Amino acid sequence: MFGANPDARVTGVLSPTATAIKVEGGWRVSGRWYYNSGSSHSDWAVLGVPLTDENGAVVDQGLALVPRGDLALEDTWFVAGMKGTASNCLIAEDIFVPEHRVMSVPAAIEGRYPTEHTDEVLPRSAFVPILALVLAGPQLGLGRAALVYATEKASRKPISYTFYETQAESVAVQMQIAEAALRIDTATLHAQRAAAEIDQAARNGVYLDFTQRARVRADAGWATQNVLEAINTLVSVHGAGSFADVNPLQRIWRDANTAGRHAVVAPTVAFEVYGKALLGIDEKITPLV
Repeated sequence: MFGANPDARVTGVLSPTATAIKVEGGWRVSGRWYYNSGSSHSDWAVLGVPLTDENGAVVDQGLALVPRGDLALEDTWFVAGMKGTASNCLIAEDIFVPEHRVMSVPAAIEGRYPTEHTDEVLPRSAFVPILALVLAGPQLGLGRAALVYATEKASRKPISYTFYETQAESVAVQMQIAEAALRIDTATLHAQRAAAEIDQAARNGVYLDFTQRARVRADAGWATQNVLEAINTLVSVHGAGSFADVNPLQRIWRDANTAGRHAVVAPTVAFEVYGKALLGIDEKITPLV
């Protein structure tokens, strides 16, 4: 795919919201995949499908690489935040997907990738930890942007109905700004630690064990939670004017809070997975670790 087009844009949805019929050389697939970010602009899509055998029994869960031209698009993305991601619904109606464009999700979760490039570092990186961590990256940027905006305005913006001529004079504001900055720093440090652990394991040619993978997912959730709390604090510091259409803080607040509810980065699930791993409780609540 990238050999034909190095600039190919690929979107993806893991959920196997489809049906698949085994045929010679591959599967015939029909389905609908919601919230496919960037779908309007993509060249290919990676889509979750249940893999069946010749008898119609589901034997595996797969990811199918499908040309965007084989898929219809339904405009379904009407949301409060992340409007620009075009996370619409892609639709397949009895399309053929050859075997060489399908990979097993359970195998990938355990680090067994169908690639010949085993000497390259990136293809050895842990699958779900990367999926989780990339969701935290934009949150860090949103948090930093909110902090810059709120601190710059604080030196000129008064606190309404008080004697403070600027927000910056208020000890309460000073403390809240410090707290927000430290939460963003905390989020950054956890994300950087997780990234370093993923990269080091890939360089060493080893795959992160379950507890390590659980911690990365928890790191992503913890980073996201801290950024959201920092942004909420900064919005409160800036005041009701944060929600004016012309104010970038309202868009940051909407985008961050929408993105922060993504299922893979949801803190509560991530913390439960990590807590169970630390306590040695062998109870799986999600395959995505």
